[in-house]
Amino acid sequence: MFLESFNSIVVIRMEKYIQKLLKALRIEVVAVWVITVLAVCLGELNVIPNGWVEPHSQHEFVLNMAVVVLTIICIPVAIRLFTLNTTKGLRRMNNDEALTAYHVWSVVRMGILCITAVFGIVVYYIATSTSAALCALIALCVTIYCWPSKEKIETYLTTHDND
Repeated sequence: MFLESFNSIVVIRMEKYIQKLLKALRIEVVAVWVITVLAVCLGELNVIPNGWVEPHSQHEFVLNMAVVVLTIICIPVAIRLFTLNTTKGLRRMNNDEALTAYHVWSVVRMGILCITAVFGIVVYYIATSTSAALCALIALCVTIYCWPSKEKIETYLTTHDND
């Protein structure tokens, strides 16, 4: 009897923690979008200098190459880094520590994607390069893939419990 009531209290506490975690993670994903939209607004208001780099110059090429390389590196890293870093230490963690690690690596992933998107937007305005805007859009599309759900967290915890 005592053990059943204790388990139900633990489950209720875990459910509340998961709901708080989901809310925080969703706010972080929306924040990436808001920051990117703010960068677009700054570009439209000429706070970010439009067309600052001459067309077909060496500087434009370097900026475009930097955005493309950053996108090519950061997108797979953001997706794989999360699973690699969270699954390695799962055996040593309890559920609270596992959820904290899940949150930390989700923030790292969103940070990587945010940097990629904002850098693409800035280069788009500085060099008026559509390839930079496309790279920023790709980074934002990956954030949609990273939208947190209760099922993803439960799958993560199930993986944690099985290891």
